[in-house]
Amino acid sequence: MSDGGWFDGWSPWPELAGLAAAGRSLFPNVPVTPAALARTVTEQLVGRRLTANLGDRNRGGSNAGDREVRFTLAELDYPADSLRLATGRLGDVRIVAEDVDWPEPDGGSIPLRRVTVTAEDVRLRSLPTPAAIPARVRLRIAVSADVLRERVAAVRPGIVAAPAGDGLLRIHWAKHPHWGHLTLRPQVSDDEVVLLPQTLHIGQKELRAPKRFRPIVLPLPELPPGIRLTKVEPQHDELALHAVAEEWPDRLSRIPLADLLGWLTTAAMTLTLPKLGTRS
Repeated sequence: MSDGGWFDGWSPWPELAGLAAAGRSLFPNVPVTPAALARTVTEQLVGRRLTANLGDRNRGGSNAGDREVRFTLAELDYPADSLRLATGRLGDVRIVAEDVDWPEPDGGSIPLRRVTVTAEDVRLRSLPTPAAIPARVRLRIAVSADVLRERVAAVRPGIVAAPAGDGLLRIHWAKHPHWGHLTLRPQVSDDEVVLLPQTLHIGQKELRAPKRFRPIVLPLPELPPGIRLTKVEPQHDELALHAVAEEWPDRLSRIPLADLLGWLTTAAMTLTLPKLGTRS
């Protein structure tokens, strides 16, 4: 079947016919089906350094408060074969960004080692407007041990922190590292991570943490609206933050599929992710 015939026969998706024509002009050597176009866009993006605009921090009309995040797209994985597209069930879509420079309210940035976004059980809806709707969106944000040490030292000078395994962190005095260490268990609390003292290790002895050892409170980076942190998981060389994007499935349902694919095509051509708005 010809490329044009493929789209002409896909009656529930007439809005994509225009996108097919645009795809043929941008990638003339690629058969333009949605699956082929998505694969081509993926090849253009993976491994590239990209810039995304997060919008105005204050939600005002000026662009002066706009924040930009820069990252390298390491993985864009989806089962976008034509059969799945035809049945309207894509399955899980996984996006991995590495070396992320995430903006902070003070104008600086925090380096994130890796951000993994998983859209689960993505389905294609034809009416009233073609759209891709995930059942749930989960995020995993990995922060290096070096960043963890810097964040703890900023609120508790003279203290050195590191992941300790078994879901715990450990701290010790920088001037007296051989005196022992204290383990802490991270806990999520609103927009911050609270490190609760657990066990004091002195030589071969393990003691309950004295009450005078106060919890350490680490403020979280400013996350996009609709993201709720659910768990903090220390690992051997990083701290992993787990979150769910509760509002994203509804927002995605209001973005026409043609707009979404067009947005990806623009990103492939410019290496910049433009703002992607919803339609009411």
